[in-house]
Amino acid sequence: MKKILFIVPMHITYDSFVNPSPNSRKFKKNNRWVNSLSTDLPLGVLSLSAYIKKTCNVDIKLIDFNAEFNYLSEFPFESYDIAVEKFYSALDFQPDIVGVSSLFSPSFENFLTCGRIARDVWPEALIIGGGNIPTNSYEEIYLERKANFFDALCYGEGEKAMLELVMSESPFMYLNTSPTWITLKKVSRDELFLPKHDFIENLDDIPFLDYQLCDLKKHAINQNLSSFHSVENPKGFHIMTSRGCPFLCTFCASHKTHGRSMRYYSLDRVKEDLTRLVTEFGADTVVFQDDHLMADKDRVYSILKEVGRLGLNSLYQNGLTLYALDRPMLQAFYAAGVRHLVLPVESGSEKVLKEQMRKPLKMRISKQVAHDCRDLGIYTNINIIVGMPGETLADFEESRRNLRNVHGNWFNIACASPLVGSEMHEIAVKKNYISKGTIGSDYHVATIATESFTPQQVQEFQYRLNLELNFFYNNDLRYGEYELALLGFENVIRLRADHAFAHFYAGLAKFKLSIQDYRRHLHLFLQESCSDFWSKHIADFNLPVDFQAVMRFYDEFQPELGIARSVPSLAV
Repeated sequence: MKKILFIVPMHITYDSFVNPSPNSRKFKKNNRWVNSLSTDLPLGVLSLSAYIKKTCNVDIKLIDFNAEFNYLSEFPFESYDIAVEKFYSALDFQPDIVGVSSLFSPSFENFLTCGRIARDVWPEALIIGGGNIPTNSYEEIYLERKANFFDALCYGEGEKAMLELVMSESPFMYLNTSPTWITLKKVSRDELFLPKHDFIENLDDIPFLDYQLCDLKKHAINQNLSSFHSVENPKGFHIMTSRGCPFLCTFCASHKTHGRSMRYYSLDRVKEDLTRLVTEFGADTVVFQDDHLMADKDRVYSILKEVGRLGLNSLYQNGLTLYALDRPMLQAFYAAGVRHLVLPVESGSEKVLKEQMRKPLKMRISKQVAHDCRDLGIYTNINIIVGMPGETLADFEESRRNLRNVHGNWFNIACASPLVGSEMHEIAVKKNYISKGTIGSDYHVATIATESFTPQQVQEFQYRLNLELNFFYNNDLRYGEYELALLGFENVIRLRADHAFAHFYAGLAKFKLSIQDYRRHLHLFLQESCSDFWSKHIADFNLPVDFQAVMRFYDEFQPELGIARSVPSLAV
């Protein structure tokens, strides 16, 4: 029986983990601040495991360092290398194949580390890699980083290629002849080597995902899900009902792995999987991870009916195509029990949407969808990206003004990150816009420098826009919906206990709700207002900084929809 060990590296850089930026979600482990980690179930690995086990008698195990590190009450390791080696050495398992699976560029260095140390610990094992990183960066991995500890890298989806490898009587001969597997020998020779996808056209050929491969107790601790206020203590199970996306968004690289053509699980199969998650695992929440769930609206209606029939909470982390979210569709989501949606508005500038993002979304659609969601009682997070190549400071200002009129509940504002494999990355490389290595960059750190702005300007605009939209012009406060507003502020405090603005506005919401605890937030705000970091932002927004002035502000505050408050220009 062959033994296979799948490894999922930490999704962010080690430095980002142990030195979280001021705008990061962070937690204390043994009196040491660390960044939060997404513990979403690794669907790629779960699909690979199920597909292989359908045909082969194999023993498969998983180490997901995101779930493992997140679960630890203390983090005693001095480096990522040491942590990886300790986990490997403690494993009572001698794998024949070690497969490192990694998605996007922030985990690039961790991907290499996991492969290199696997070679040291298990010198006789076959060490392979898969996912978006090797698909888009195989030449850098082999030729620039000299990562010859990887015997092969898989191009695109890996189910068929992995099964053929496991079944092969001569693995190295197979790897050297298969067009889906990339080896050092193939990329080093003189003639051009172009790897090929080997897609599964009928997704029903993939068995029910191998959720038992995960330690569900560890994966259940997921800070990403904690931001969805509609779900309490979720036991969330991730699911994909389709693969592919036909859109040309410049900031996305998923098409390099799944392609642009849509492929679907049958509706019967989707219903069967949802039922099994409930009956076999006691799932109360499913998290849809489709890149383009809304491609077939009739199909979505059918899935929502099944979600409602099973009484499941359902979340949609990847955002949903806004043009498809008309009033009847949103009513169908609401009827299925959906009370929280992520809306990919992306920018408040139609010029940026069309020219820089290749996403010709109209602001009137974004405004209407956000309005309809609020009217129906669906909480909304609005995804925004700032700092695209070709964007200007004037675009920043236009976006800032327009976004005030998108009345969602909370804004998730990210710095544009040139993911390897995206058109944005190609443009940034061609025009020499990348200020530092994009390997390891994430959406909290700006790396693009153009003729119009510096990374520091993008970083400052991103954070100040967050303060403006989520606090100063908070839409729930503007509507007088203080309980909803408090949900957002308390979620920030749970992740950033020193957040002065969150305490100021949480105190305001509780004051309006006649909750006496507002005084605690007021005193914490006044305490934080003395810090170098917060005093500057507080001065920029002209917030009161003494007890009596804050109390007057609280007492006089009225819902703001018809009142124009002013804030100094945030253009940088």
